Amino acid sequence: MMYKTLTEYNARVHLEEVLTFGMALFLNSLIIIFSDIIVVPIIFTINVCIMVLIVVTAYVQRYTNSPLFKIYRDWYILVFLVTIFMEHNTLVPIINPNDVDNFLIRVDYVLFFQHHPTILLEKLLHPVVTELLQIVYASFYFLPFTLCLLLYLEERKIEYHIVASTILLGFYLSYIGYYIFPAIGPRFTLSHLQTKPLEGVLLFPYIHHGLAYLEGVTRDCFPSGHTLVSILTILLAKSYYKNFAPIATVWASLLILSTVYLRYHYVIDVIAGLLLGIATFRYGPLLARLYIFGKAESPFPVLDYLRNWWNVISDLRKR
Repeated sequence: MMYKTLTEYNARVHLEEVLTFGMALFLNSLIIIFSDIIVVPIIFTINVCIMVLIVVTAYVQRYTNSPLFKIYRDWYILVFLVTIFMEHNTLVPIINPNDVDNFLIRVDYVLFFQHHPTILLEKLLHPVVTELLQIVYASFYFLPFTLCLLLYLEERKIEYHIVASTILLGFYLSYIGYYIFPAIGPRFTLSHLQTKPLEGVLLFPYIHHGLAYLEGVTRDCFPSGHTLVSILTILLAKSYYKNFAPIATVWASLLILSTVYLRYHYVIDVIAGLLLGIATFRYGPLLARLYIFGKAESPFPVLDYLRNWWNVISDLRKR
């Protein structure tokens, strides 16, 4: 049964491909509406190439049974995920130049009774802790990747696609948030108030400055993608790979702590990431099962509505 389902799924466009195609199309639409192709021709072209490659890959799959091609198809979207993230540095200030850092700072200030969280954390700074958290922060992409890899290596391909598409959905929701609520974060906006620098033991300066060089001043704070995907990975691990759940919980908890400790995020970013991560976990797997199986076990009318439309479209295609 699962083999047949997987075969039928591979004959269609994967949900991961649909989401990535949609994200590339969304960004190019923003460029056309709020800017001009002439301003960012390279990024616009890259997104067009992403969409074309997705269509070509899905089409080629119908005419080959190559195991290597199947592996390539199951993982190539990762490259596009990172590529689209790297576009934020240039695109966000062009699409929405109105940073919301001042608002986020005020929210944190109220939540912590007239104090800035990153300033309060100065009392807890320690080189060993800073070193550890910086390494963990840099390992962010490896957390969800590990969960996906474990499922893939055990040939649990359907569950792999459910988990992978849900994680991609989480990433892309955070990406959309950056365009609606652009913010550069406390490491820039509150640096003049910090009285103690972040200092590690050995690798900290290389990792810290390396990430700063690669990302630049990127408006990618709200919601916290690190938090969103981390909590999402914990919840998915508990549902689909329980043996990884304890490791994922510790790993993700340190990741979430590092976002504020290392001054990358405001606390309100973390709260938003947590809430959005939980919501993504609630609906992401349901959406994936609906897409893969044509049905979803859900008491929610909206999913029943989508399922009914899916069945109608499927019937029309069979005719």
